[in-house]
Amino acid sequence: MNVRIVRRALLVVASLFAPACATGRVAPETGTADWPRTLGQAEAAASERRYGDADRLLADYATRNPATAGAVESAYWRGLLALEPANQDGSPTVAIAFFEAYGKAPGALPHRLEADILRHIALKLQSFSPSAVALATPGTPSSSAPATSAADLKAKDAEIQRLKDELAKANDELERIKRRLTAPTKP
Repeated sequence: MNVRIVRRALLVVASLFAPACATGRVAPETGTADWPRTLGQAEAAASERRYGDADRLLADYATRNPATAGAVESAYWRGLLALEPANQDGSPTVAIAFFEAYGKAPGALPHRLEADILRHIALKLQSFSPSAVALATPGTPSSSAPATSAADLKAKDAEIQRLKDELAKANDELERIKRRLTAPTKP
């Protein structure tokens, strides 16, 4: 008897939500409780300089909850992350795209002024040469040192990693040979 009641209740609930699934529309309030948690996780990842993880969290939220205020806000925060000079995957061009998308969203936007200002800053950064941007980035070598582009730094990092991998393989092979030579022989 209880099984029939549960089945009927499930059937009624399914029939209520089936039209929403068929049209592909999502209720505007879906996922709003997740937004503060997602934003907090993204901020924590960014503070640990894991910009790719932070961006992925925000992008996933916006994909899962496209009709929410958090999805609109994620464009602002993704633009902010893209503008961070320490973010190797970010750039002024990417930041501009996010800030423009945020500014075009309908309704009241809590960061509209900040997004406009940051978009203007990103436009100015785009007009500078890459070496000038590298010199202006905190933590870069002084002006007396030659400026290196992000591509050069990535290439050097890749080469260093490749050499480290080769060294690790060579050390493993050496250890294997040592174990083989020191193993007792059968009489």
